[in-house]
Amino acid sequence: PAASVPEGVTFLHDAAAVIEAVPERLGGHAVIFTGEESEEQIKSVFQMAKPRFVFLKPKSQEGVTYLGRRFFTMLRSFEVTEGIPCMLWFSYPKVAGQDEDDVVIRASADYGSLFVDGFGEGMLWNAEGFTADNLRESSFNLLQASRMRISKTEFISCPSCGRTLFNLQETTAKIQERTGHLPGVRVAIMGCIVNGPGEMADADFGYVGSGVGKVDLYVKYDCVKRAIPFAGAVDALVNLIKEHGKWVEPEEDEEVTAGEAVAVM
Repeated sequence: PAASVPEGVTFLHDAAAVIEAVPERLGGHAVIFTGEESEEQIKSVFQMAKPRFVFLKPKSQEGVTYLGRRFFTMLRSFEVTEGIPCMLWFSYPKVAGQDEDDVVIRASADYGSLFVDGFGEGMLWNAEGFTADNLRESSFNLLQASRMRISKTEFISCPSCGRTLFNLQETTAKIQERTGHLPGVRVAIMGCIVNGPGEMADADFGYVGSGVGKVDLYVKYDCVKRAIPFAGAVDALVNLIKEHGKWVEPEEDEEVTAGEAVAVM
């Protein structure tokens, strides 16, 4: 590296290039692994580079889940790697016949299967053909669904069936519009009481159809308000959130839309 580089900058190295001890510096070092390295190589690189953090960047996405599990299993077997964060860095080149939804599904399986098992502390996501806004939004959605970073209101909804007692799509949109500015709050919208309470067990607040034109409201597992007339049920839900200290007023210039919330179906 050039001598003019500030001392506080972190140098990034390929693991294969670390063949001798690197000089210590204020900014420290980071290392990119492919996941194909042997146990001896990984341990040696950690001892010579003493990295502040590392990346797992496979050469391709084929078999990346297996590769990731193998890599993290080896990391956890060394004392020298303890406490050093590892970021997942996956790339998805443009493939003929695939659209953005296909890439999101593939990436969700790759990242998500590792995140939910506790492997990895963050992500870098390269995807050809994505706009910066779409990639950023998809990344936040994936992190939230994996419980890695909660940055939005989360809406949990049943898929709807013949027992649904109200228009699920319209009602969900109304609730999103009123509550979509509450990061970290989980709201469940369920069509009926047959499966609804069980499906929404992970939610902070629940809105459940309980009869024709009637709604029950839940806080976690407990039904706290019963048989609320449908016309006033959304207002009642907002008031319930306020009663439990989870409400903040939206910013004056903040436009809350359904697109700003993540839905788990």
